[in-house]
Amino acid sequence: MVYAFKTIDDGANSTIAYGINNAGQVVGAFTSNPSQGFYQGFFLSDGNYVTLNDPHTLADYTIASGVNNSGQISGYDGVPISGFIYAGGVYTEIVDSLGGGTFARGINDSGQVIGYAYSVLGETVGQVDGFLYANGTFTKIEDPSAEPNTSLFSPIGTFAQGINNSGEIVGYYNDTTGRIDGFLYTGGTYTTIEDPLGPEGTYAESINNVGQVAGYYVDASGVPHGFIYSGGIFTTVDDPAGVRGTYINGINDQGQIVGYYQDAGGGDHAFLAAPPPPAGTTAEMIMSDTSSGTYEVYDIGGNMVLAAHVLGQVPLPWAFSGLGAFKFGDTSDMLLRNISTGALQIDDVSNNIITSNASIGQVGLEWQVTGVGEFAGQAGETDMLMRNTNTGQFEVYDISNNAVASAEPMGQVGLEWSVAGFGNFSTRPNETDMLMRNTNNGQFEVYDISNNAVVSAGPMGQVGLEWTVAGFGDFSGCVNEADMLLRNSNTGAFEVYDIVDNTVTFATGMGRVGLEWTVAGFGDLSSRANETDMLMRNTNTGDFEVYDIANNTVTNATSMGQVGNEWSVAGIAAEPAAVGNAQLTQAMASFAPANGALDSSAPAIKAIAPLASTGLFAAQMQHGNST
Repeated sequence: MVYAFKTIDDGANSTIAYGINNAGQVVGAFTSNPSQGFYQGFFLSDGNYVTLNDPHTLADYTIASGVNNSGQISGYDGVPISGFIYAGGVYTEIVDSLGGGTFARGINDSGQVIGYAYSVLGETVGQVDGFLYANGTFTKIEDPSAEPNTSLFSPIGTFAQGINNSGEIVGYYNDTTGRIDGFLYTGGTYTTIEDPLGPEGTYAESINNVGQVAGYYVDASGVPHGFIYSGGIFTTVDDPAGVRGTYINGINDQGQIVGYYQDAGGGDHAFLAAPPPPAGTTAEMIMSDTSSGTYEVYDIGGNMVLAAHVLGQVPLPWAFSGLGAFKFGDTSDMLLRNISTGALQIDDVSNNIITSNASIGQVGLEWQVTGVGEFAGQAGETDMLMRNTNTGQFEVYDISNNAVASAEPMGQVGLEWSVAGFGNFSTRPNETDMLMRNTNNGQFEVYDISNNAVVSAGPMGQVGLEWTVAGFGDFSGCVNEADMLLRNSNTGAFEVYDIVDNTVTFATGMGRVGLEWTVAGFGDLSSRANETDMLMRNTNTGDFEVYDIANNTVTNATSMGQVGNEWSVAGIAAEPAAVGNAQLTQAMASFAPANGALDSSAPAIKAIAPLASTGLFAAQMQHGNST
């Protein structure tokens, strides 16, 4: 299993991430002077860092170590070292009666806190005991295999680290041989967790509500490695940048993990990592809340939502412009544009997290993004096409690995011609062509694009303007083919146009849906090869319904849930084969049945009529004003 990693340093010399909740909010600690050990806590949400400093501490030392799905944060401070719960802007101290330090670590959704405390004798450290703190009461957590501390010169005992909503507790202890072993405590029983690759110790740090345990082990050379323990199987998970080791400290219910790695110089760097989408995922839908700029991703397969994650926040003046494989191997990278300056940026999306972003330049605002596709003909590569709103000129930007490799003019078309969409109309592999429509008479013209140039242009018929373009996809089930779906704006009827080699071969009715249902997007939602399905949304309720399309026919319609209308669909992208917060909670709250059943008795539409070409590209190519 290949995880996607993202470094999330808080602009300091040393950053450690300790906990993550289901909304992707992360807590941890950072310092600009690690040699002195003065740390400040942090809370990371939607890309924004908030510094946490407990006012009760007598030293500049605050560690935020856990966060639950309500946003309550557990942690500890010093000197003296005391635990705390932070909620609603208020720090509540937690102090165990042992008389030494109290380290509050994990916290579940019931507000139960897990951690450990130690006793002291003069200048020495005594026995360490784990604890469960609930409703103002401490309960001892002590693994019976833990070695009693008789020396009083080092902390030995049971270190409770994580707790889930079922009350299952994980941590580690010192056994009688001096080795560190992990443990799982559930139903009054302690079970040892021992990674076979970690002869120098196994540290169980966190457990999610699925029962997955995350932590790290130390190999025979003394190098730490992260692990996920699930179903009795250990999986090593290392940050590729962790030359000197990887430490996993937290895991949420989606399997996203946080921790830190050490670079070649021994510096600590926090990371967020995510596993691949669930098995069976064939499409990813990106949604955005325009009021907050928050983006979410929904993994779809088998006509259902398999998982949902918060991607992060994109504040104004940045706006979404498209999805594509701007970095090789991805399909759902986001193209963003600054609507004030014209600057363009790619946010790399892998395994449902934004792993990095890259600026790709700035273009005058008279140039607008008209679409993305494989204009260069390179498999797995998405390029960008822009159009001048004053002149109708086009310019293609060849994008490779998050950078513009070249920008070339691609002709000029009168402004009475608008871009209807993009697809492989020529039926040649690794090619995206453009379809344009005359806004005065409904005529269509196809522009065959290869190697960033228009190689031919020809008419493709005329349809009355009451028929609007709903979208394009492989509705016929033929490889390397993009067909067109039109919808009657008066009746809601659909008609599919089967396109082969830049020609409409036939057209047939595909049913009717009430106009309160709008087309949200297209993709392989059913998880069947060479198939494009349609997703519709009820504008009144936010309900989604997926229409499974095969051989130019709707085979069934299935509810796919409901999302609040403050959320809009940005786009749907293919998932490469083997390639929360409050908003998420609200967005996923009610996946109830929809009522947009397709009326298959809708009348068929007449076949498309031939026309003469009037929208050919101008012979003289003019270069756009790109910078």
